[in-house]
Amino acid sequence: MLVDGRLGPQVTHEGIRLIGRVPSELLEDMESYADRHDVGLRSTGGGELVVDGFEIELGAQRAGDTVVTWALFCNPGEIAGTSWDIAPAEVWHHW
Repeated sequence: MLVDGRLGPQVTHEGIRLIGRVPSELLEDMESYADRHDVGLRSTGGGELVVDGFEIELGAQRAGDTVVTWALFCNPGEIAGTSWDIAPAEVWHHW
């Protein structure tokens, strides 16, 4: 499921607001989360954030003159290598 950064709905994880944020502010919160939980934080080739154990792909999209965060929720399980392998087509239009 894709959650649009402009239209929502708002989604939080352990008190971290994920949708419609300035990417650098979300990155700071995600780095803090990764440190507190001793998990990895990676950036994909497209600039999306990936936190080990989250099952959430985060990215950024234009919203007028600014950029805001969006999220893709899916679990590739055993059917794909990554969530991007099974992501819905609308995800590819967000970056």
